[in-house]
Amino acid sequence: MAVRISNERQGVELEWDETGDDQVTVYAQGEDGSWHNTNQMGNDGRALVSYPANFTGESLVEVRTADGTVVDSGTIKIG
Repeated sequence: MAVRISNERQGVELEWDETGDDQVTVYAQGEDGSWHNTNQMGNDGRALVSYPANFTGESLVEVRTADGTVVDSGTIKIG
């Protein structure tokens, strides 16, 4: 097996104000309305999320603390 680049997904870098807990999870709403999340990470105000390569449209994104409190949110446009 070799490490290789996948072209099946597109990455989007997000930024937010570092408020709330030291650890956060980023949730992004998919095209069918389902929610997808990243692993819990340090709250440094940045995250990379990925979408299917052919996805275009809007996605609601929420940054949540460990107890589920939303500390920042917004709608982003992809494509």
